[in-house]
Amino acid sequence: MTNGSTEPPGSAPARICLAGEDLDWLGGSSLQAAIDLRIHCVLTLAPRPTGFEVRASGTLTGRASAADVWTPADETWADLARLAVTFHRDPGDDRWPSRLDIVSAIPPGAGLASSAALCVATLAIAADRTVPGEPIDAGLVVERELAGRDVGPMDYVPCTAGGVVRVFCQEGRVESVRQLEWPGDLAIVVVDTRRTRDTSEVIRWKRARSQAGDPAIAAYVRRTTEVVETLSTLLATDAPDPVAIGEALDAAQSTLRDDMGVSDDVTDGCLDALKRHGALGAKITGTGKGGCVFGVFTGSDAAGAVRALLAEGFAATLTKVSKTGVLP
Repeated sequence: MTNGSTEPPGSAPARICLAGEDLDWLGGSSLQAAIDLRIHCVLTLAPRPTGFEVRASGTLTGRASAADVWTPADETWADLARLAVTFHRDPGDDRWPSRLDIVSAIPPGAGLASSAALCVATLAIAADRTVPGEPIDAGLVVERELAGRDVGPMDYVPCTAGGVVRVFCQEGRVESVRQLEWPGDLAIVVVDTRRTRDTSEVIRWKRARSQAGDPAIAAYVRRTTEVVETLSTLLATDAPDPVAIGEALDAAQSTLRDDMGVSDDVTDGCLDALKRHGALGAKITGTGKGGCVFGVFTGSDAAGAVRALLAEGFAATLTKVSKTGVLP
């Protein structure tokens, strides 16, 4: 290597939760889908001793122009990137990470698994990933144990594997994964509510309710488990009914709103706009209380819906399920 050498880049996709938010720690199955919004990372190595700089551009920082050095307000993300990129490295190496350049199409804290994608993409740089589950296990060590974030494991599966996956979790561990197919003519439109929140804080609030025996949490687990089963059955058929898929997503949103209590007027307004412009079904993705929502559309309707939503001032993005997971 020479001074200032760069490692092969890594990238990972965002994901949406089709149904089953929080069932990774409550116990049960969730349906996750990787989408073609990605985070790309390039690592520069230099002789020791050296500092470590993180430069990011795109929606991860809210700036879509040239790369910027992260500010103190972005310190949490810079620390997470540093922990992930040094995880596989021997402290005795004569070359050490000096700079990480990130370009991301994934807004942070919005329910699209931006932190999991960041960890998976940076862990993929020059990592010897011989075991399929290793990026998931390593990412959870980085985010949970080293960074101290209260996160579940389900986000890491689609960010690593790509495609649509049914993830069964028990006691915060991934027990099994089943791949499913997504209809090729169903597009996805993501709308950012522009309301950020601390995901760990929201999860702690939910955990406290669960530990106190809140019957609404039990109702949520029961109802959303039924939706997961319905969607899994639909996606296992040769020609899934798009209308039935939309109805299942609406049912998942109903229990997120009524039982889990993570919707509000702003979120409901974004969901109503998606439905008004032709979404077959629409729901929150992620922990809720802000973040993103999404709707599914037949391919011919999706582009027109995005144009109409943008004209009305909504932060709408057209995307699709991505079969490509992490790329070293």
